[in-house]
Amino acid sequence: MSEAGADGETITMIRLAEPEISADLHGSLQLLLQECFAGYPGRSYFKLPPHFRYLVMSGGDVAAQMGVEYRVIRVGDAVLRTFGIVDLCVTAGQRHRGRAGMLLAEVTGLARSCGMDFIVLFADDARLYARHGWTRVTNRCSWVRIDEHVTLGLARREDPGVMMVKALGGQHWPDGDVDLLGHLF
Repeated sequence: MSEAGADGETITMIRLAEPEISADLHGSLQLLLQECFAGYPGRSYFKLPPHFRYLVMSGGDVAAQMGVEYRVIRVGDAVLRTFGIVDLCVTAGQRHRGRAGMLLAEVTGLARSCGMDFIVLFADDARLYARHGWTRVTNRCSWVRIDEHVTLGLARREDPGVMMVKALGGQHWPDGDVDLLGHLF
């Protein structure tokens, strides 16, 4: 998808499976992630690589990125098909131009077309996501703790305080404990 930005620049959004991303592009992603998230490790992913990414390109440079993981999770007695959003970020010079909203709209469209039940994410600042249809949930949650490519065990929190979901069909978010059946998105 390509479009002209308000200032005439050409913006291109692409979706790539993680193994398709070149070493050079991984280097650009690493720099973007380190710019946007203090203390980000020296690689292009935090715990594990996402299944695929959306990239917003501007003038040949990465202006924004969003990792996406496909996973089934368990909530109470329900097993749900989900996309999990990972590390959505936009370079400082490209912020406030709708780049993050473009990414969220694109993943929402794909999730609907693929029959996902929900899109899940964890966010300290909920404002962007709330504007785009996500809501906070307060279920007790468990996940696999991973640090520097080592499994440390299972983590449990009564309410992680940062979990948000977006329903894609008529289903309501279930009551009950959440088991992410993997690491934290």
